[in-house]
Amino acid sequence: MGSRGAGIGVCCRPPYAGGRRAWHAYGIRLLRRTGWSVRHAAARCGIGGTVAGIIGIIGIAVPAIAYAASAGWRAAGGLGMAFQHYRMRVAAMACASSALTYDVLQWRDAASYAARNGESDVVTLVRTTSPAVNSNRRANDCQIDATISTITASQVTQPSMMRVRVYADRPDCGTLKQGGEYRMRGTLAISQYGAMPLWLTDIASVERIRGPNLALRTIGMMQQAFFEQTSRLSDQGKVLVPGLTLGILGQDYVPPDSGNGQTGTGIDSTYANLLENAFQRSGILHLMAVSGGHLAVVATLVRAVCSFLLLPKRVTAIAIGASYIMLAMCVFPSDSVSRALLMGLAGAGFLFLGRRTQALSTLSWTTLGMLMVNPHMSRSFGFALSCAAVLGIVLFAGPLGAWLTPIMPAFIAQTMAMTIAAQLFTLPIQVLIEPELPVYSIPANLVVAPFVGFSTLAGLASLAISWILPASFIFASLASWGTAIMEFMALNLGSGDHATIPWTGDAGGALLIILVEIIGYTTARFAGTLFARITTTEPNLPGRRLIHNPIERAKAWGERTYNALKTMKWNE
Repeated sequence: MGSRGAGIGVCCRPPYAGGRRAWHAYGIRLLRRTGWSVRHAAARCGIGGTVAGIIGIIGIAVPAIAYAASAGWRAAGGLGMAFQHYRMRVAAMACASSALTYDVLQWRDAASYAARNGESDVVTLVRTTSPAVNSNRRANDCQIDATISTITASQVTQPSMMRVRVYADRPDCGTLKQGGEYRMRGTLAISQYGAMPLWLTDIASVERIRGPNLALRTIGMMQQAFFEQTSRLSDQGKVLVPGLTLGILGQDYVPPDSGNGQTGTGIDSTYANLLENAFQRSGILHLMAVSGGHLAVVATLVRAVCSFLLLPKRVTAIAIGASYIMLAMCVFPSDSVSRALLMGLAGAGFLFLGRRTQALSTLSWTTLGMLMVNPHMSRSFGFALSCAAVLGIVLFAGPLGAWLTPIMPAFIAQTMAMTIAAQLFTLPIQVLIEPELPVYSIPANLVVAPFVGFSTLAGLASLAISWILPASFIFASLASWGTAIMEFMALNLGSGDHATIPWTGDAGGALLIILVEIIGYTTARFAGTLFARITTTEPNLPGRRLIHNPIERAKAWGERTYNALKTMKWNE
């Protein structure tokens, strides 16, 4: 034992002398020892064969890449650059280690083991993490996501931490609440589709152990009162106002009295499915998901109120952060909401410290932190779409807006730039979900953009007072006026064969989209550069060339007319 420990110490001790050759030998020994350690740990956890070999390869590959990069950085020199690359190397290794640890723990979890062995009858103690919604399986009435605390299989009770999707039927659907603890008897199985790894079906009994806390009970009461108000709206309002406000379409809501034989709030399921499909085909289905846009609307309102009251900057930052947290608790939980919340809180922190917000850096650190804490989000399409859309907006919305502003009004240029920038980065992910491209996505988003903020604020106002004031129906009606425009655009642009272009699916379709985008971007840059060289007679002059067009002329005429009327002295 002593000689073995001494050998490990010698192997892992970095050479402080000996030059570049000694460092190279040390790196090779460290890589070999790291791969052996990772593979040995996998074998100790019961993972053998090909899986253990793959894990061993990963354990060698990640440090190898980091070591090769660090060797290049040392050769390049520069302490500041080396520190930046060192942080990147540590972050990459931390993410890889977190993902490996998560997969190993998930594989060895008692619930996962029982599901793989086909345990038909288990008793689980679960804590629900989302509200109950209508089931996506015909065999059940509702579904709810949860985390297993303990599982009893073959008369043996073991702890667990697996995520599971519970499929239940009436009247149990009305009793399941977010944040509650329940003991359920049913069948545990590996999920056939979806993000959840396990399914709990064929529920024989449900026993409530502990109800939700006070905050979640209050939120549940607010949501129930809000859905009661929206149930008085038109058919499109019943479906779209809850979707725009909470991120859950009206037909997916499960009321507490779900034993009345109705689905949701009495919405026609055929019309609801038609409307949802039209929103998807027209490219505006993202409006029915809570994201950073909701937080931006709330932050604008809070900032305006704080400015009117002349509150200090730090108080404003605290108020914005608190509003973010309250909004995230009230809406339907999702990975995109978590991403938007963390980025929003980071922005509020920058405001509190008096520093400028750095969107790209905030997005990078938020994504890195969320993937380290919850590696399963790497399989979430919602999280991927959210991050990709924000990345596209941060990188390309500004340049596209500057390029479009001279040829169209500023509001239209900014809206179109954000839509195009988000579409460029989300299309490769969208074709993995549905192999088709929406043709009218940009014009549909342009038309509905002026009504999104207004309808969102009206819906949130209705949610906030629906449990204490009957006047909340007025705000819900105002929100439905905006969603009526969205319904009109979706049904007219998202219906028919001309609404989408068929595309190849899977990874090949995503790579093809990326290739087309790269070719289009290169062509546009080349054409722009060529046009600038042809039309610019003196390229060395400062500033940019004024493009003469009717919009610029009308804008200049309007500004000069306004200034003339403002400074004109009228004779009495």
